Amino acid sequence: MPNPSRRTVLRGAATAGVAAAVPLSPVFWAQPAIADAPAPDQIHLQYGNRPYEQMTVSWSTAAGVHKPQVRIGTVEGGLGHTVQAETLTYVDGLNKVETYTHHARLNGLRPDTTYVYEVTHNGASPVRGTFRTAPDKDRAAFRFTSFGDLSTGDASFAKSSVNARTAVHQVEQFDPLFHLLNGDLAYANNNTAQQPQCWDAFMNNMQVSAANRPWMPAPGNHEVEAGNGTLGYNSYHTRFQLPDNGSRDYAGNWYSFQVGSVLFVSIDGNDIVVEDDSSIDPTTGQSIYIHGYSQGAQVAWLERTLSRARSGRDVDWIVVSMHQFAMSSSATSHGGDMGIRETLLPLFDKYTVDLVLAGHDHDYERTHPVHGTDPGTLLRPTVVSDDLLEIDSSKGAVHMILGGGGTASADDVFLPDDANGIPTAFVRTQRLTFKANPDATEEATWSAVRDPNTAYPYGVAVFDVDPGTLPGGRTTITVNYYHTPVATAAQPFPAPVLFDSFTLYRDRSDGWGLHRHGGSLVGATA
Repeated sequence: MPNPSRRTVLRGAATAGVAAAVPLSPVFWAQPAIADAPAPDQIHLQYGNRPYEQMTVSWSTAAGVHKPQVRIGTVEGGLGHTVQAETLTYVDGLNKVETYTHHARLNGLRPDTTYVYEVTHNGASPVRGTFRTAPDKDRAAFRFTSFGDLSTGDASFAKSSVNARTAVHQVEQFDPLFHLLNGDLAYANNNTAQQPQCWDAFMNNMQVSAANRPWMPAPGNHEVEAGNGTLGYNSYHTRFQLPDNGSRDYAGNWYSFQVGSVLFVSIDGNDIVVEDDSSIDPTTGQSIYIHGYSQGAQVAWLERTLSRARSGRDVDWIVVSMHQFAMSSSATSHGGDMGIRETLLPLFDKYTVDLVLAGHDHDYERTHPVHGTDPGTLLRPTVVSDDLLEIDSSKGAVHMILGGGGTASADDVFLPDDANGIPTAFVRTQRLTFKANPDATEEATWSAVRDPNTAYPYGVAVFDVDPGTLPGGRTTITVNYYHTPVATAAQPFPAPVLFDSFTLYRDRSDGWGLHRHGGSLVGATA
């Protein structure tokens, strides 16, 4: 499949260590900018496969540049090491606008360490940022945040609202180690006359936070763009350089990374769902439907990744980030997708996934912990506990819809209860036609908490990981969801308001005399 072109590949960027730094040279500070050299913008960070020692710094320029690079060091030592960047470009298939991005892969970093960096190229004034590496694979406390469905923050673009700026500001306010962005990023496919410009606005808004901490995305249906490659992902692939998944053809579409004792898995739901809801090709007039494009490669990778995690002793938690979902009771819902229920839920059950974070519907909902399916239903997930505050996630996964990032079309309206007083939900069992409504309903026995307050249509979830202190002892993740009112010119950054709190717990995988088999914790025999 076509990939973004690599006009400039500066060797050595992927192998250069930066563990040591020397004081910043005064000559560097004195270097003047050259007139008309485009400035770096859209700066953002992404983890490599080993977040405790790898980081990728990415940015864009309005035109091609010479010697894009990052200078990296510590606050104490100064910017003593230079890493050359690789340049990727693509030409938008609808607008014929060329986009230039640059990616410097930093290796040999020290765990849990604050670094300073500067991005520049010949003739440009450097732009400085800072980041902190992840803790190593030893168990450590840390915080991450998550939402999906962000948009540009510029209401002149379709599907965008100023609340996308609020959301980015709030991520900084909560100061996480990193942020999970659960699909539907720029909504550029809804702005066909300005696809590249829409991406530029999105990336510059995201830079407010993503230049300081990694933002780790999953592709949503709105990342599938007409004219931009076989899968429509050229915009996404050119801007984000994500952990390697071992696939030559589908690099960046799905991936995993580990922070402390938590494995994070990012899935491309577009490959799994039966829903047809991406873009229309203006040439053919047909929808771009990429269901099943990997021919099972993603699912095979997922099972290997989950099996390896649950067979070892250094992963306690598994958190999945994806865009589409298995369950939602929203009145405007895309519908719980049968593709996810058939393909992914058995793996989530087998390997005791703890959290599944999604977007897609523009509201907030979380489920009870679920494991298995109810007989005689449309594979409706079975509730294993109705406790809303303290949840043993080794018994079942909690699914969360976090679709209130900042898009203009906020929902927060849910289907009514049925005659039995049970919430109802849509289910999508087959492809149907482009953007068709779901074709079935069910009792939403799995629905635990919903946010129907339309005065607070946006929100961010904050996750605090506590690894515990004893081998085999309890570890927890405390989850707080904050919702937010609509931003205004007079109040562009309204304060987030706590709406929902709960704690997940499970036993650590490093207990004495315990080993893993098939996703279950089993006592070793003498």
